[in-house]
Parts: sequence; structure tokens; C-alpha cells
Amino acid sequence: MLLTKKHVFKNDTTNMNILKHMGYSAYKLWNVGNYEKRNYKKLGMEKYPNWYEQKKRLKDNFFYKNLPSQTAQDVLQLLEEGWKSFFKLQKTGGVINPKPPRFKKDVIDITFLKDAIKQDGSTTRLTISKQLKLYLKSIDLDATFIYLETSRFSDIKIKELQIKFINETTFLAIAVYEIEVVEQKEDNGCYLSIDLGIKNTFTCYDSIGNSFILKGFLEATHYCDKKISYYQGISASEQIAQGIQYPKPTRRVLSLYKKRKNKVNDYLHKATRYIAEYCHANEINTVVIGDIKGIRKGKNIGRNNQQLHALPYDKVYALLTYKLSLYGITIKKQNEAYSSKCAPNSKDVTKKCASGANRKRRGLYVDGKDIYNADSVGAYNILRLYLKRMKKDSLDYGNLSSPIKVTAAS
Repeated sequence: MLLTKKHVFKNDTTNMNILKHMGYSAYKLWNVGNYEKRNYKKLGMEKYPNWYEQKKRLKDNFFYKNLPSQTAQDVLQLLEEGWKSFFKLQKTGGVINPKPPRFKKDVIDITFLKDAIKQDGSTTRLTISKQLKLYLKSIDLDATFIYLETSRFSDIKIKELQIKFINETTFLAIAVYEIEVVEQKEDNGCYLSIDLGIKNTFTCYDSIGNSFILKGFLEATHYCDKKISYYQGISASEQIAQGIQYPKPTRRVLSLYKKRKNKVNDYLHKATRYIAEYCHANEINTVVIGDIKGIRKGKNIGRNNQQLHALPYDKVYALLTYKLSLYGITIKKQNEAYSSKCAPNSKDVTKKCASGANRKRRGLYVDGKDIYNADSVGAYNILRLYLKRMKKDSLDYGNLSSPIKVTAAS
């Protein structure tokens, strides 16, 4: 299993200078390869040049030789993946009138692979190509290698190191490392089911009878969404008044988008880690989560549209899968049809047993004299559906308690 660790480097002038030269060469190499792919017939090539052909033909290219060999190949590989995606979209019609990969206009992120990396305690040494060394000498920068102080990475064996340029003085190093896959535990009859939502992001129910809610997504995004809307309105009006047909976001708005993305990532990592640790502590070997693939398609829920389309469900599944697998816990997706409309004591979770009228208002589910949290009912019924599909013993609805609200601590 591959995992990552990150470290931000600020005001590292010498290394930033060298890395920026590499980032410049990487973007130029991208454009050379992209021009070939776009114009291979015009250039007299018999067929579309794939990655394997390009890495052989371009190995003597000036910009290719400015990079470590594997880094240059990685740039061309990323370009090839972009074109494969373009061809797939053309074939499947997943996007109307898809566009091929664009030409780059500035330095791009670069990746050092294992042959270009050497670790020595808290120091990581990165290779510089011979051609770039000669150029650096010509500008009075005598550097044989790039040395990074990476005590944060000293406990791992780096497989590849990705360099992302944040601004003129800061770059981010992302170390990719491998750990052994934990053997998946057997189904022990203990389960946790999860109902995903907008307001209550994770509503969880375990087969012991405990129910809890992890909120936080809306709280993480609400402030940034309001500010983005406010400043976008101002800048768009100003640009239109100046005759600009398609207004562009300002630096302030782009900064807010970045802040929002960081807040969402932080929340999702904390929430999924809390769930994984809860399952580990309570000896739960199987997690069942509602499968909401396609939930956005054709949906219009008024003022909540923005939140519906903003929650990155695929990322939620991916984070939960890998964090649970660290403990050997299995995650299963379950179609959640009618799970929110059937009472906990209903005979089955089907259209026949569903009653939308039982959901009186947001979060309230009433069935006769019984009152429940509506999202907890959803989580409970998701587990019922899974147990029925797997032909296992059903649940006792009397165990469905009122959920407690918990915070995913840092």
C-alpha cells in the first residue's frame, strides 16, 4: 500500500532556484511532447507517438537532458495519461466536445523517482542532471546535488518525491512510501453502517446499538463559500464594466478556493480517521456505507444544490477504504434505496414499506409514538439491507438509540 507524507520548505533560495530550472524544463518538455501528439501527421510521422516512442526519441532533447532521466519520463507519462483520458472521453461521450491536454505556460510540478533519491538519516539527496549542473556553474551556482532537510521522512523509505511549487519562495515536498498490506480480518458479526449526508456528513450506527453523528463539512465550507460569492460578485461586475466578456477570478478569490479545499481535506482526514479508530477500538471488522453513486445526476434541491455538488463523495470512499485497511477492516458499499423512508420496525426495506410522510422535517422521523433521528434510521436500514443481501441475522430495532454528536479531534 502506498501512503504519503508532506513537508513545506520556505525561503530555501538555492534549492528553489535549482528546482525552478527543473520545473521550467519540465513544462517545456511537456509542450514539445504535446506538440508532437497534436501535429504528428503534419510532422510526417506514420502514427500517433505514444509514451514509449517519445521517451526514446526525445532523450537527446535539450529540456529532457535538463532533468533526471526518470523525471523526464514521468513528465511524458503524465502527458500520455492526459491524452488517454481525452481519447476515452471522445469514445464514451462522458464530456461533450472534450479538449486534448493543453500546453503549459509556466513551471510545472516535478517528480523524483527512486533512482534519483538517496536518504541519509534526516537528509534527502536528489539528483541533478549533468547538463543542468554545467548550466548552474555558468551562473555561479556550483551544485552537485540537491540536499533537503527531511527529518519528517527519516522513518520511511521514499519511493518517489513530488515537488509542488506553491509560490516564489515556497515549495511542497510529498514523499510517497510503501507499507505492507494488512491482512483483512474475517467478518466477526460486528458492523458499523454509515449514512452519508450534507448537513450530517457521517451518521453512523454500530450493530451493538450505538449511534453517532460526525458533522463538519458545512461548517468547514460555509465561511469560504459566502466570501467567494461576495468577492466574485464584486470582481465580475468590475470586469464586465471594463468590457471583459468572461470575468476571471481574482487572487483573493483563488486564495479562498484554496483555503476552502484545505479545510475540506483537513475535515475529511480527521473524520475518516475517527471512524477507523472507533472500529478498531470496538473490534468492528466490517463497515457498510451507503452507495450514493449518481446521486447528483438530474437532482435539483434548490438552495442545497451547492452543498450537494460540493461534497467529494469519491474522496470520502477512498479515504475510508485506505484508513480502514490499515487496521485490516473491510468496507462494503450498499445500495441505500428506501433506507431513509422505512421505519426501523418495518418488515422490510422496500418501496412497499416506505413512507416519506414519516419524515416530518429535517432530522425528524416519526413512526406512530416512536421518534427517531432520520439519519440514524437511514444508517440502521443500510445495515439491514446489507445483512439481508449477505443472508445474515437481522437487527433488533429496539437497539436504535438517539445519536450523539461527536467531533473528529485533530
